[in-house]
Amino acid sequence: MRLDQLRFFIAAAESGSISEAARRVHLAQPAFSAHIKALEHDLGVTLFLRSTRGVSLTAPGKRLYNGATALFRHVAQVRQETLSAGNEPSGDVRIVLAGSLAPLLAGQVFFDVQRVYPEIRLSILDLLRVSGENLVTARLVDFGLLPNAATLAGAASEAVLSQELYLVGRALPGDEVAFQDLHHYPLVMGGRHNQLRIDLENTAAQEGYRINVVSEQDSLSIYRSIIMNGPYYTVVPYSAYVTDIESGRLAAARIVGPAVERTVSFVWHAHSDLSVAARAVMDLLRASIAETIESNSLRGRLL
Repeated sequence: MRLDQLRFFIAAAESGSISEAARRVHLAQPAFSAHIKALEHDLGVTLFLRSTRGVSLTAPGKRLYNGATALFRHVAQVRQETLSAGNEPSGDVRIVLAGSLAPLLAGQVFFDVQRVYPEIRLSILDLLRVSGENLVTARLVDFGLLPNAATLAGAASEAVLSQELYLVGRALPGDEVAFQDLHHYPLVMGGRHNQLRIDLENTAAQEGYRINVVSEQDSLSIYRSIIMNGPYYTVVPYSAYVTDIESGRLAAARIVGPAVERTVSFVWHAHSDLSVAARAVMDLLRASIAETIESNSLRGRLL
């Protein structure tokens, strides 16, 4: 498997067309096709599904695409580190934030990076953990700020923040709700592989209680839309809907007896050192978290 073949493969995957990809890399189409076929033969798998509309990735092709783009991103990072040795941190940094924290932290860290490290180009994604962890383990981001990292295989982590969980909906009888009463509230939550739901159900089982999940969704914006438009509820950290809660559009009750907490950690690939630029962004993000907690904009405690 040659690096030039991987570059050709990426070009074909991103353009969806062999002929267009060949033009992009300034190679005759027959020669380009021969490189793709040689790569498939070398790996012993079919990388593309071919049709009159172009090409699309097979399952092995998608896995190779993620690995190849991560590889070339790492090569670019090493080059940038070498060229900027002894200088201010610079280059591209990609991070993923837990969807419940992004509204509070993304803008702040973005402008902090611009102010302190103007040579760093920061890209920010916000996702649920199941998607964020895939980006980390595939090395498609430098690091993530994600919950429950202890269960993530192949990743190094550093605990940053602990957050209590709240029952959230349009109307609630008070600012606290007993865990044993959660079964009275029809919940919208992630599917059975969603870590927050797993933790909540495990706590319920340990305490001899139960919860009532009536709809499985995998997007905080979908949760919000459903609970804003009907008599359903969800369980999230306060930060997930802080603007709606504090404006009165939604109500939040802290779960007690027992309280339920989640740990949020910095997470990166276990076998990849963070670049100087990525470490600089991480330090600024840690400072942003501390600042938002101190100002009471973010409910939680530093670890």
